Amino acid sequence: MRSMPETSDPAGDVLASRPRKKERNALETKRRILEASGAEFAAKGFDGARLGSIARAAGVQQALIHHYFGDKEGLHGEVVRSGLTAMTEGVWELLSRMDAPRDPKTRAKAKSKKQAAAELGALATAFVDLLLRFFATNGSFLAILRHEARRDGPSAAKIVADNVGPIFDGIVARLDAMRARGDVKKDVDARHLVLSCVAMVAFPFQEEPFVEAIWNSPVHGEKFLDERKKHIVSMILARVAP
Repeated sequence: MRSMPETSDPAGDVLASRPRKKERNALETKRRILEASGAEFAAKGFDGARLGSIARAAGVQQALIHHYFGDKEGLHGEVVRSGLTAMTEGVWELLSRMDAPRDPKTRAKAKSKKQAAAELGALATAFVDLLLRFFATNGSFLAILRHEARRDGPSAAKIVADNVGPIFDGIVARLDAMRARGDVKKDVDARHLVLSCVAMVAFPFQEEPFVEAIWNSPVHGEKFLDERKKHIVSMILARVAP
């Protein structure tokens, strides 16, 4: 008896595709809500922001905001966490590079001063570039943090501390280890060094109108970013290189 050829079930295929389509739609909806929320919170702060305005800007029903984020505080917290992701993921990747084992062929050999200087320069350049790109492309996030500094009650401080604190401590620990190995100067205070690096990167974007008024050049331009990176890296290396 001839067996019947296998055929696909159109209804089954449609049903199987629905969960994936629903998931894609949910992700896109949340993305639009977070994008609209970032603009609203940046412009008006937490107290001035309105969920109705966010819903209209995102093109969704306000009920979906409550469905995905609970309330305005929950939405605000997620906006802050999302804003930190671009920086934290990149820094964790950089820290993993610092922890990577050396090539077995060269592990037993002490690094030359030239090799140590090259590695230090590469790490400093990568770190400064990452910070510059973050501050240059996350103006709304920085505005939200400025609003938070003036807000009474719950704030984003704990979210920032929980996400950035471990990274800050991780960078400090690795710099302390490099100091113990003699890769950086013995008198380098790692905590102040990291804070100074962030300050040098952040200032032009936190005080953009002032800097552009005296600099006569946009701080978001590639020329400024490249020059700024080279200058900050050279200052860091002049301070830490043994």
